[in-house]
Amino acid sequence: MSQRLALTPGEPAGIGPDLCVALACTRPASPLICIADPQLLQQRASLLGQTVRIREVDDLQDPSHYCGDGQLSVLPVRLDTPCLPGQLDTRNSAYVITCLTRAAQLCQAQTLAGIVTGPVQKSIINDAGIPFSGHTEFLADQAGVHRVVMMLATPGLRVALATTHIPLREVADAITRESLTEVLNILHADLVSKFGILNPRI
Repeated sequence: MSQRLALTPGEPAGIGPDLCVALACTRPASPLICIADPQLLQQRASLLGQTVRIREVDDLQDPSHYCGDGQLSVLPVRLDTPCLPGQLDTRNSAYVITCLTRAAQLCQAQTLAGIVTGPVQKSIINDAGIPFSGHTEFLADQAGVHRVVMMLATPGLRVALATTHIPLREVADAITRESLTEVLNILHADLVSKFGILNPRI
């Protein structure tokens, strides 16, 4: 299985494309392949005064595809309408979903190993008539799984969430014995299998 990661910029009018450009300017290079509109990224690089070589990807196995050292490898997904920084447009909401869907499909096919996601603007996606509550729920639906656990992790602390993306007033009702048991079982199993902690303390 590939160790490369998909990089999705998220909302095209937001900071996500800027972050992709910033990553392209870092050293050493990272095994990231951006799934986005190449023209959007080139325009954002110009606005930021950065020189970035955009390489459109056709063969994801090509070892010369990476992010960094002034290069950004991009699997092209075209915007539906031109984009200006800071100006949200519902016409590009489908583009955001298409980038995420493509990334999820490549991971499910084991062509890529995971996804690094840029921030999305959920309200503009919903305003376009697309139901979307967050990356966590979207990716769970793409994978066809009932229960997923979001974890925020640092070298010294890992925080797993019992609920995600619901109003605070609904949290208490959303936590049941059954749901919490599912979260704890998933958390324990992954701390052992993915983090190598033989006896996790939760």
